[in-house]
Amino acid sequence: MRRRGALACAGLVTAVAIVAGGTAGVAPAAEPDSREVKADMLYNIAKFIKWPEQSYAHTDGQLVFTILGDDALAEALAANLSTKTINGHPVFVRVVRRVQDATGSQILYIASSEANRLGEVLKAVEGSPALTVADSSGFVALGGMVDFSDAHERIRFEINQARAERAGLKISAKLLALARVVDASP
Repeated sequence: MRRRGALACAGLVTAVAIVAGGTAGVAPAAEPDSREVKADMLYNIAKFIKWPEQSYAHTDGQLVFTILGDDALAEALAANLSTKTINGHPVFVRVVRRVQDATGSQILYIASSEANRLGEVLKAVEGSPALTVADSSGFVALGGMVDFSDAHERIRFEINQARAERAGLKISAKLLALARVVDASP
């Protein structure tokens, strides 16, 4: 009984200290890095997308997340997503350097190092059920499906719904309500 009372008292002291602006020995949470925020956002975006069942036929039921090239966000994505599952499918993260190796995945992140090959990459996955993503404002207008932008110190994302649906992807209305939906005709 004494132990429970002591624990309750300690909890109350901590709560009061936090409300009063103190830390009561608790370190303040570090401000999340924008790469980590974008990696988490992409993970959550993926949870609201449905891929055609046949897209898992050659992946042993795994959701293949391919990273083409390298940049700071690519590193965060690989670290964040390699142990996750999305809609019941374990995520398999692979990093590739060649455009032809980017095919056969459900999500393709195109790193900033591949900006000069963007047209070639999008052509290689055209017609496949691959969600194409880049950390580049304007990527959607250039033919991609999802991009991130930093606007007014907030991270936002754009989606080209029509392009994703032409690839066989179904996007939840809940996700579309949070995104800036762009209709950038090819």
